[in-house]
Parts: sequence; structure tokens; C-alpha cells
Amino acid sequence: MPPTSPATCEHLVLGAGLAGLAAARALGKGAVVLEREDRPGGVARSERVGRWHFDHAIHVLYFADDATRERVFALEGHALAACPPVAWVETAEGVARFPIQLHLGGLDPTFVSRCLADLETTFATPHQDGVRDFATFLERSFGRELCRIFFAPYNRKMWKRPLESLAPSGFQWNIVRPDLAQVRRGAKQRDARFASYNAEGWYPQPPPGESPRGIEVLARAMADGVEVRLRHELLAIDPSTRLATVRVGDRIHTLHWEGSCVATLPLPTLLARCEGIDEGLREACAGLMRNRVRSVALAIEGPRPEGTGHWRYYADESLVFNRLIWPHAFDPGMAPPDGFGLVAEVTERAEDRGMPDDALVTRVLEDARRTGSIKKGDRVVATRVFVLDPAYVVFRPGDEAVVRAAHAALEAVGIHAVGRYGRWEYSSMAQVMRDGFALGDRLAARVPA
Repeated sequence: MPPTSPATCEHLVLGAGLAGLAAARALGKGAVVLEREDRPGGVARSERVGRWHFDHAIHVLYFADDATRERVFALEGHALAACPPVAWVETAEGVARFPIQLHLGGLDPTFVSRCLADLETTFATPHQDGVRDFATFLERSFGRELCRIFFAPYNRKMWKRPLESLAPSGFQWNIVRPDLAQVRRGAKQRDARFASYNAEGWYPQPPPGESPRGIEVLARAMADGVEVRLRHELLAIDPSTRLATVRVGDRIHTLHWEGSCVATLPLPTLLARCEGIDEGLREACAGLMRNRVRSVALAIEGPRPEGTGHWRYYADESLVFNRLIWPHAFDPGMAPPDGFGLVAEVTERAEDRGMPDDALVTRVLEDARRTGSIKKGDRVVATRVFVLDPAYVVFRPGDEAVVRAAHAALEAVGIHAVGRYGRWEYSSMAQVMRDGFALGDRLAARVPA
């Protein structure tokens, strides 16, 4: 059907993920958010499966700045409660608390001695000298021994590409070269506890029996009071006329914005739908690479396991999943009292087809039983596969220049990209909200009251 006459708004926000919602809240009542899905949240959505609740992707909120924390906690209905995560790392040399480099005392003593000697040599070399790829970056950060048992195999599973082919930048917001004195202390104490970037976490914990649960509680609190138009799929955007063309069901609509346009769509998608962009730059952005995540959610009846932590990383490359996650550890109400949920995170290259869902579920069940995470007597009563694509952006040499050029081109025509995928970066939930708030504040300040 032909487009209807254009409606008008003051500020247009494309995408109702946390970054877009933060920007819209800062822009105020004149902002309209267009969202393709049937509810807001983006990747911060949750699903109910019988008596179990699962997040599409696991999130714990870590605040790096007080201003973002204050704005989020000022929301009605966020239900955030303290949730300092406990994570473990499984390797061929034993099991250690995450981050492994600060908790070597849990590993085989012979290995620990070799590892400390290796780190002494590694840390004698300046961190960035001669670092041209991600494999070298990891080795310079953690040494050969830790890379051998964990960082190399885990990242090979995570990125599904030769680590030597990846750039040494873009991954490091949560990868920090440890302090050698802390490493030594952690090696002497089996139960040592050292803070990492995620030591203080927050997660929604609504009262018992309430629904929804999971991270979507926060997304709904962010969306409260914001004009979000659901099931609006962006088809094209023309900065010269400030017109967005969207599909709503079987109809085509246009929307004219008078002030600012904020976009959280994945950068290659945004450039493909933005008119007036140089075709060479558009093609370069189309060549940016990404990984998807398929999260296999298992609803299990049986005694709740103890000592699992919130999640566990697995270095064993024969296991299909990167990590296993126990949702009831974040919020006991995520599962019924006579059961628990288990989520297996499986990374795939977006350009690959991947195995069918039923085959993936079968493989996850086999591997989860092999690790002892599903025990004899546990009964799997339901399964669900959630797909996030993109989930992780992949950085290769030369990609940073393409991303910078794309952002410059968008800014030149008045489109402001924000969010993990709009900025094409590896960032946390709190970071994208901080950036959304900051961008909205900046754009709102340009418009007279």
C-alpha cells in the first residue's frame, strides 16, 4: 500500500533497547521511539517458559559512574537488588574463581609455579610493544601459560576465528593486565577473593510471584513514560528530508522529525537504510563482521544445584557452549522451588548457517551432562532457543577506520548512532545507558525549551 501522509515528532529514536530508551528519556516528551519488536528492551528482554523465566542474554548491571546509577535507581519499578556475581572458570588444570588470573590458588600447584614464573617474564615486557593482533594482546596481558589453559581456547570458542586475524583493540573494556602482586597473593590462597571490573552487580528481583522477571523488568522501567511505537520496522531514512519510512503490519508510514535523530540499529543495517551515504562506505560497513549467540534455555525439575556460581566459563573446546548460566542464582524467582533453569551460551559466526535448533539442544544436553551440570534424576521439561544477531561485534585490522568513517558520515547528516551495535563496539549494559543519557542530554540542550 502507498505511504500515508507523514506524521511529525520533535525527536526520533530508532530502537527501544536500553541505549535508545536512555536517549529518549533524556530528550523528554518530544521523543518518539520506533521499535520493530512487540515490546521494548532489545536484547534486554526475558521470556516465561512454563514456571521458568529466562533472559534472552544474561545481563548484570555494573555501574561505573554515579550519575548513571542515580538516574537508573530513580526509575519506578526497576526492582534492582545487589547481585555481586560469582563466576568460575573450568580448565584442564582445575577450577578457579573468575577472574582466573587473580585466583590461581584453586589450580594445580605445579601449574601455578610455572604460571608465576611465566608471568614474571611476561610482565617484564611493556604491554603494547609489538602487539598487532588479539592473540599477542592476550599473551602480553596474561602470559603463555594462562593463555594455554584458558584465554586462548576460550576466545577461540568465543570468536570462532583465528585469534591472530583479529585486531588487538575493541575487546578490552573487561580485559585488564593484572597487578603482579595481586596475582601472587591469589596464588597463595585457595579461597582468595579479589575485586574485578564486575565485583558490584545489580539485577532485578521483583517480589515473589510477580511477572515479568529477569532483565526485562529494568527495560520496562526504562520504557515507562516514553512514547514507544512497537512493531514499527524501519525501511529507509532520508536525512535530507528528515523522513523515516516504516512498515507497520501491511501498511507503510512516514514520520518526519524536526529536531534530532538517534539510531541504535546495527551500524551496517543503519547505513544500508540511510539515503545519501557514499556507496563505498556502505559496502565497507556491510563487510563488518559479527557473531551471533544462540542461548539454549533448559527448564529442569530437580534439586537446585549448589556451588555453581552465577555462571561458569569452559575452556574445553570439545564442549559446544562457552559458558553455562544459572538464572535462579540471580533471582530465586526465576524458577519454581522444585526446579532450576540452565542456559548454555553458544557463539556462532553470523555468516555460518549453524546447526538446527533440535540438534543444538541435543548437543547442549549431552555436554551439560558431561560437565555434571545436569545430574541423574534431573528432568528437562522444556527447552527454548533464543537467538541474538548481532551479539558480539568482531574486530579485524582496518575495521576501526571503517567504523569511524561511518560515524562521521552519519553525524554529518544529523544522525547520531548510540548503543553497542550503533557504535559497533563491545560495551556493557551500564555503558550503553550512560552513553544514551549523555547523547540525549547533549541533543536536548540544543533545542530551546
